[in-house]
Amino acid sequence: MIEELFAWTRLDCLPAAQRLGLRREAAALAVRHRRLRTHWAGHIEQTRTALLASARLAIASPHAPRRAWIMGAGLLQDVPLQAMLELFDTVDLVDVCFGPAARAAAARHPGRVHCVAQDVSGVLNDLSCDPLQAAPAMPADAWCASVNLLSQLPLLPCTARLKRGDSEADVERYGAAIQQAHVDALGRVRHACLIIEYAQTRPGAPDEVLLPGLPARLTTGGWTAGPRWQWPLNPVGETAEPTGRAMQAWWRTGTSAHTP
Repeated sequence: MIEELFAWTRLDCLPAAQRLGLRREAAALAVRHRRLRTHWAGHIEQTRTALLASARLAIASPHAPRRAWIMGAGLLQDVPLQAMLELFDTVDLVDVCFGPAARAAAARHPGRVHCVAQDVSGVLNDLSCDPLQAAPAMPADAWCASVNLLSQLPLLPCTARLKRGDSEADVERYGAAIQQAHVDALGRVRHACLIIEYAQTRPGAPDEVLLPGLPARLTTGGWTAGPRWQWPLNPVGETAEPTGRAMQAWWRTGTSAHTP
């Protein structure tokens, strides 16, 4: 608890995100990452490798982007920043919360690395708005990456809507719309990378699909399936039943099309 409180004090966070508890969640994640650094090392390396593979495809294409827009990068845990700076003129780290590592990187590379405080769902200030209309556009001149965000975006907004009395069916539709709006926004830029948790895994049990139907929609929308890997999220002893995540990277290069 004391370690999380200390991490909380070192975070900068958008007020709307803090009201929903995202600053607390980011602090808890930062602490877990430090504690489980060895256990999560393979997942972190796979994430960085997938991001770099997508970025290199983008800069090798005609009209190569000179800007990276990386969403979910506020703690700078799984972003290969130095390698990105070798590929792009500027790197925008986009999140609702920023830790010391991201702020220090921006200070070390003035004019090249920026901490961009943005709610990419567009709903945090007003949970009643339509997510499909609220999600902000992504920069058309950038390679845009969404890093382990898609399953997380609806969680706290949906929890808040349930607490205020919305029906479970309405909240489920609302959460799906937040996710769809994010994928749609990525589908409107020419160069994009999407890293997702597509299933929850348990030893000796079938996978629980977290994003049903999404792979088919991505394929129809011109995305290419990239590598898959396992994230051992909870080691033995961490929870009553150890669980993990099945991960996958998807990317698009040189095309701009709305994902259905």
